Amino acid sequence: MADVSLDISSDRTAAGKAAGDTYTTELETIRDDLDADDDSGTTLGSMVEAQLGITEAETRYQVSAGIPNKVSKSVGAAAQGVKQAAG
Repeated sequence: MADVSLDISSDRTAAGKAAGDTYTTELETIRDDLDADDDSGTTLGSMVEAQLGITEAETRYQVSAGIPNKVSKSVGAAAQGVKQAAG
């Protein structure tokens, strides 16, 4: 995320989409591991591992999507401030 530019709206939108795509892929991988053909995904250890993986993926998603969202809100608030000052 450090190399991502958030200067323009399309950059922020793309960063949010990338975060969502990554999150979806991670969740699909966890689901596939639980659906393993050899039933190895049904052990308690596998389910706990999956839950921890989901928590980690959710945290990464919240940080990755939250940063562009916060920047967008800040830009909107600044624009409203300019409008009020001019108006």
